Amino acid sequence: MRALSFLTFYFLIFNASGQDEELLQLIKLCSHCTCSEIPDVDGTHLVLNILCSELDRVEDLADLDKIQWPDNPNGLKISATFEGLGLTTLGKLPPNPLVETLRFSNNAIKTYWPDPFSDLPNLKILSFSQNDLAELTPDLFTNVENLEDLDLSYNKLISVNYLDFKYLRQIKKLNLQNNLLKKFPLEALQSMSVLEDLDLGKNSIFDVLLRRSKSDALKGVKRLSLNGNRIRSIVKDSFPDDNSIEFLDLSNNIIEVVETEAFLTCTNLRELNLGQNNITFPFAIPPTLQIAILKINTLYHWPIFPSGITYIDLSYNRLSSLYDENNVEFDNLEVLNIGGNQIKDFDLQKKLPKLFSLDLSYNTIVEVPKCVNSQIFPNLEELRLDGNPIESIYFKNIIALKNLFMNDMHKLSVVEDKAFSNVIGRAGDEIAYEKICFSLYLSNCASLREIQEGAFDGTTLCMLDISKNNLTSLSKTLLDWRSLSEGANLQFNPWHCSCDLQWVLDDLLPQMYKTNSLLLSELRCGSPRAYEGLRLVHWYNWTEQAMCSDIMYKSGTYMIEQSTIKSSEISSLTLILAGCIIAALLIAVALTVYLIRSRRRYKVRQAALNRKRQSALDVRDANGHEQFAALNKA
Repeated sequence: MRALSFLTFYFLIFNASGQDEELLQLIKLCSHCTCSEIPDVDGTHLVLNILCSELDRVEDLADLDKIQWPDNPNGLKISATFEGLGLTTLGKLPPNPLVETLRFSNNAIKTYWPDPFSDLPNLKILSFSQNDLAELTPDLFTNVENLEDLDLSYNKLISVNYLDFKYLRQIKKLNLQNNLLKKFPLEALQSMSVLEDLDLGKNSIFDVLLRRSKSDALKGVKRLSLNGNRIRSIVKDSFPDDNSIEFLDLSNNIIEVVETEAFLTCTNLRELNLGQNNITFPFAIPPTLQIAILKINTLYHWPIFPSGITYIDLSYNRLSSLYDENNVEFDNLEVLNIGGNQIKDFDLQKKLPKLFSLDLSYNTIVEVPKCVNSQIFPNLEELRLDGNPIESIYFKNIIALKNLFMNDMHKLSVVEDKAFSNVIGRAGDEIAYEKICFSLYLSNCASLREIQEGAFDGTTLCMLDISKNNLTSLSKTLLDWRSLSEGANLQFNPWHCSCDLQWVLDDLLPQMYKTNSLLLSELRCGSPRAYEGLRLVHWYNWTEQAMCSDIMYKSGTYMIEQSTIKSSEISSLTLILAGCIIAALLIAVALTVYLIRSRRRYKVRQAALNRKRQSALDVRDANGHEQFAALNKA
């Protein structure tokens, strides 16, 4: 396709003589902005995309009525973006039936001309995100009846009038996130009969009483976001009967009370997010719910979830026990997160056939639960036991995993023999049987000082992370280091660099350097003192046994080795040091004597000077007395 025609922009310049005649000067915006043909989202049509950003500033761009759209002989849809240009006023755009998308994001628009889009009858997407709009008027959206997506987020809107959107009859998505709204009149949505997605998040809305509204606008809404507001309670009148809400976000409010039947009118609800509130008592959950996010609340008891639930997040509540297996069916559950609670005993009897992610981190579990096995969890891929007070690791039954997380276990001091022998890898679609392995993350355990040699017998690792522990030694026969396809993270440990660790330089270091060199940046010696802080990668490709030879300094490079510095060298260094110390002491004594004598001489001179001054004063006083005596006699 031939090159694009230039988008032009005309502005008025009066001639120097002050005549009334106007002179039009042509500015070719496509020589400043980026103009290109790109496929649309569906890839079925081409879009004439015009991108003007803050790097493409053009003076007087606010006069949008002077823009001449580019020639478009192929009838392409036009998408124009004017971002970060510092616009404060939105002018009226010239006619063009092919314009479908306009974005004025990240400007400073406060005001606008009446009916700025009235000559763009096929406009479908319009964005005013990140501007300074404080109010709306009905004449902003005249003759744009085909508009489907309107973004007014991140502005300064304090209120919305029920007439502001009266011309928007085809809107499907309305975004009013991050404004200053305290209330939202649902009557303003009366004309939006096909509205499906409404975002009112991050405002200051304090009440949700949608059922009391006489408007039918919400009947078709499928996604409703009210996160980040000031809502305190959810009651039976919060949602109208027979609504179509499928996704409801009420997270990050201050909700304390949820009436038992508050959500039962949401008969189509599939995802509910109530995270980061103050909910204490459980409530009834619609039978259609599939995703429940209730993290960071104060729940003491489990809600009763429907049998179709697939995702549960109850992390960071106050749960002290598990759910009643006799009252729930979790045959479809895929993700269960109950980390950050007060659960001590994790003991399940019924199988969770579809569960692939289980998070038990930061509870009070003192040993690896016996029920963590392939019979109860036949499809488990990820297990998290981080932050539990486990002192001894031992998996009693066989469990197949892809990822095992056991970080922040501060009571763990020794990983004992056979600790992970019952943990096997889980094959993926792309992994052959002989390469089945799992990744272990055993990091930031401050007391961990030893991993016994048989800890990984009978299993294969893809990746081993034992960073930020207190390990000083590592056995070459601990595992098959060549099988670590994703490397080993040994950083931030106080390794004792001796002959016992020479195999790391010879075998493991070259492998890690090629596969993942980032894991070598903080792999350092912690002892002996002469080697403290030295990076092991320093000896990459070293031809000698660096950890089994004398300490040397050669061309600015340290060669690590313990023992045999010659006694003659030690003696000479000792004599030199002693001589320096004696010389320093003699100099100090000489300086002290000199200072004392100087001080004495100074005092003698000062005393003599004072006596001389006093004598002069006495003579002067005597002469004065003689003069007064002569006067008295006269």
